[in-house]
Amino acid sequence: MVAFFLISSLFLRGQVDSVFTGQSPSTKPVSHKPPKSEEWKKSLTWGGNFQAWLGNPTFVILSPTIGFMAYKNVNVGLGIIYNYTSYSTSYGSYAQSIFGAHSYVRYIIADSYFLQAQFDKLNQPNLMSFDPNDKIWVNYLMVGGGFRQRLGEKTALTTSIMYNLSPSPLSIYPSRVLVQFGIVGGF
Repeated sequence: MVAFFLISSLFLRGQVDSVFTGQSPSTKPVSHKPPKSEEWKKSLTWGGNFQAWLGNPTFVILSPTIGFMAYKNVNVGLGIIYNYTSYSTSYGSYAQSIFGAHSYVRYIIADSYFLQAQFDKLNQPNLMSFDPNDKIWVNYLMVGGGFRQRLGEKTALTTSIMYNLSPSPLSIYPSRVLVQFGIVGGF
């Protein structure tokens, strides 16, 4: 029994280290992962449009977007749209909410001007139905251009004039020409 403990203690190395034995510690190769590239974040943009008219009638539109600079002067993006309208008359009150999504391609010219194509898909009241709760999806294809006024290195105010190429009797827009105001920035 004593012999077993003596022999087994020969294989134990609990107290042996490089300082005690005078040997340098063994170094295992440490694999360093290359740092993740953060360059793609510099190509992301944020922004959107906000418009409001408060009173009677009340009109509010919110349209936040997220985009990506696909090329030096080309920004593509997606966004959501929420539109609220209400008005009151002597015959009663009316309110509606419209929601949907949109995508855009913006080509920047000379840092201050841009051309834009935009596609909106909105879930809105069906103006051809007698049921006021009936909703329908309507597509809008718009093209136009605008002006960017820089607020800093990565932020600008935008004003654009868009022309609706897909007029429809179901259109919620009173005219084929729309004026949009917004903001755009980078991360």
